[in-house]
This record gives sequence, structure tokens and C-alpha cells, in this order.
Amino acid sequence: MDFEFDEDQKLFRDSLREFLQKEIAPIADDMDKKGALTREEALGIMRKLRQVGIGYDMECITELFGDMIMYGIVAEEVSRVWASLLPLFGMTALPGILVNFATDDVKDKWIPRMERGEFIGCFGESEPAHGCDTSGIETTAVQKGDKYVINGNKTWISNATIEDMTLVGAKVDGEATFILVDKEESPYGSSLLHKIGWNADPTGELFFEDCETPVDNEMNNLFGNAMSSGVLAEFGEKMEGFVNMFTKMAPATALLTPARAGMALGAVGIAEAALEAAKKYAKERIQFGKQIGRFQLIQEMLYEIQVFVDTARLLGYNAIYAIQRGLPEARRLSAEAKVYACHGSVKATYLASQIHGGMGLSTEMPLERYFRDARMMTVPDGTNEIMKLITGYEMLGKGFSAYV
Repeated sequence: MDFEFDEDQKLFRDSLREFLQKEIAPIADDMDKKGALTREEALGIMRKLRQVGIGYDMECITELFGDMIMYGIVAEEVSRVWASLLPLFGMTALPGILVNFATDDVKDKWIPRMERGEFIGCFGESEPAHGCDTSGIETTAVQKGDKYVINGNKTWISNATIEDMTLVGAKVDGEATFILVDKEESPYGSSLLHKIGWNADPTGELFFEDCETPVDNEMNNLFGNAMSSGVLAEFGEKMEGFVNMFTKMAPATALLTPARAGMALGAVGIAEAALEAAKKYAKERIQFGKQIGRFQLIQEMLYEIQVFVDTARLLGYNAIYAIQRGLPEARRLSAEAKVYACHGSVKATYLASQIHGGMGLSTEMPLERYFRDARMMTVPDGTNEIMKLITGYEMLGKGFSAYV
């Protein structure tokens, strides 16, 4: 199988890389040290990303998710420069895609904002007692007329304090589903959580207390509306593999499968940045009268990082390939890629820090940010341990779930 990018993909990668180096790299270290982005700061970045085609209106989404390789390129390249932006982009995508399936009044309000890069979303699944176990969701949505009344709490939600809209996991008559909630129309509370990495991503808690949102915003109704209006057919033509997943998987699985492949390639991006820093330092640092890159142990560490990067990239894009084609093994391949890449990026950034010696511990160097951000990658969108159990279940089939 050939994973060489075609000319359009190479052009997109090169233009995105150039943009990130010019617009984002110079501010990443200082802004990361400040902590969580404000809404104004995040929107400023979103507007910049819109300039290179990263957005959530129909044109951008069908470009990024019509060719899932483009999505993988964004995850890898953004994380090479500043991994805190990965959840800003990735979690906004989930409600962002579904807005295009909504009723005309929702689309009329939000699509113009999306086109201006003025939309931030989040995925409200994880809960205090159940993590991202969809079957254990305690948040409820009770129908009253043409509204759902939502009650429950969510935790460890990326973009939680700056978003416009949340895709909320809730149980309706005992069955888990997902519902779009517009924060302006249906206010709910939030608070910030502090964490080891992704410093600039505002991760937090969400609190829903008698929060009313239209029944039309429930996922099954969104797909029904998109089907009757012809929007789903239009998406299906341009995003066949992505839309196909919703016919073969539970909604949460269909949403998280691409996200997990993106996390894998995001972890690769962090490791690539650490590798480049380590190679540069190995050529420049003089110790015992010669460049440290001439020492055998340094070359061994560089070897380990390089082999990890090459292998993890192949696993990540192999998962993307399966998603693009709507293949049934996409879930397993995404889980495998996430485990290998996210665990391996922790080791890769550790080794890169070791090559730097004392400077690898300095907060004045980006190595410590790479290490912290790599550690973050092993938990969101399902911990590495859960990913291993998903892989086992996908290998063995029904009756072999280790977590029910």
C-alpha cells in the first residue's frame, strides 16, 4: 500500500506547514506558558486557520473530511508546532459537521459565523463517574413538547469554557444519543480544570440544569433532516467513507474513530518536533571535545525516535485509509494507532530531552512542552488501556467485550 501523498496533498501540507511556522510557531511557547486561551485568542487563531482552509462550513469540511488524508495532515502538522491547538480544531469539528445537518434556522445562524472562523465547539461525552463510557452516561434528556430538557454534568471537556456549541451525550428513554446544544440559546455552566499538558486548551467541566434545546438537534433527527433535505446525499458524494461509518457503527464510535486516528497522528507530530530539536542539538552541542551526535548512545536514541516516528505515521495513515473507505476494520486500526503512537510519543520526547541533558529540563526550551503534551495524548478520546480492549473486542467479536 502506497502512503505517498499526491500532489494536492503535498501542496496542502507544505502551505499549512509554512503558515504554521510563520503565524503560530513564534507565539506558541509564550502563549502556552500563559495557560488556557481566552475566547478572543482562540477565535483569532481559528480565523487564521480559516485562511488555509481549516474551517467547518460545507466547503472546508468536505475538503478536510472528503479526503481524510487532509484531516490527518492537519493533525500531524498542527501538533508539530503546538499540540494545544489540536483539540481546538478537532473537538470543534464534531458539532461543526452536524450543524450542516440541522434545520435552516440553526444553519442560518451558524454557517455565516463558521465562514468567518467565528465558531468553537466541543464534545460533551465524558462524565465524572464513567469517563467516556457511553453506555454509562447519567446525563438525561427528557422530551417536553418540541424541546429536550437536559440535566447532568460533564468533565474533562476540551474547549469547555470558550465554546459556542456542545455535542452532548445524554440518555433519552434509556438510550444513549447525542444532542447539539447552542450555548447562546440554551445556557449552561462551565468551569476550568488544570492539567499537565495542552496548557492552552481550555479543558473543563460542563453543568446542565434544566437546559432546554430543540428536539430537532438530536443526532437521529439531524440525520433525518439531512436526508430529507438532500444535504446528506451531498455529503455522501464528497465524504462517502466518513458518512458510511454512521451506517456501520454506533454514533459515538463513528464520531470517535476519526478522532482517535487524528490523535495518533498528532502524537507523531509532537515526536517529529522533538526529533528535529534533538538532531539539531546533537550537531551543535560539543562535549568531551566533539559533537555529541558522534557518540554511539546519542545515535542509538535518535534511531529509536526515528523508527517510532516512521512506524507510527504508517499506523496512523493506515487507519485514515480505512476510514476514508468506510472499511469495517477502521475502528480497530484507529485504536491500535492511538495506543502505539500516543504511548510511543512519551518515550520519544523523553529520549529527545535526554539528548539535551540539563537543557532538556529547562522551561526555556520547548522540550518540556513536547513531553507534557505527549503525556496528554494517552488519555483523551479513550485511554490507551481502553483502546487495547477495543482492539481485543474487534479481533474476537461479539461476546468478548472485556469492559461490560
